[in-house]
Amino acid sequence: MARDPREARTLGLWTAAWLGALLLGLLLWLGDLSLQWPVLLVPVLWALVAARPRRHRYPYDDPGPGYRTDTVERPALRPPDRWR
Repeated sequence: MARDPREARTLGLWTAAWLGALLLGLLLWLGDLSLQWPVLLVPVLWALVAARPRRHRYPYDDPGPGYRTDTVERPALRPPDRWR
């Protein structure tokens, strides 16, 4: 199901925030922050991807150039012994 760009951005940033909080909490509790800090780049990258600009695509928009609608279905393939 396609989402509105604002809704998708909000959901992505919300997920990145919770992932960052969870990873930071686990890292402080079980890990070594000075050694394992690169794991915190995952939610940062997630947030960057979520915050990128998006265009709204309606399901019935023009498919655009390169989309073919004149394709023909191939007949069902039959095993060689059924060709007669």
